[in-house]
Amino acid sequence: MTCLTSIGIKNAELIKIPLFLIMVNMTKKNNYSIEDQVLTTKESCFYLRITKPTYFKYIREGRIKAIKAGKGWKVLKSELDRFLRGDQ
Repeated sequence: MTCLTSIGIKNAELIKIPLFLIMVNMTKKNNYSIEDQVLTTKESCFYLRITKPTYFKYIREGRIKAIKAGKGWKVLKSELDRFLRGDQ
């Protein structure tokens, strides 16, 4: 995996980086796309740059297709990209 300090990320900043961003380089080794990654509510809100209430509203309205898994919601990154493009 690429050293994160080589791209300007310091140790103190690592805690603030969602797991899916750190795993981008790892997915290339596993021969599956980052588009197929399952994101948590926190990661999805970070990716979309929206609040949790707005995220949950979009799920209720059916604008974002997500699955309730345990206590949280899970969504594919490709679904978030579809939402951002405005595709139906």
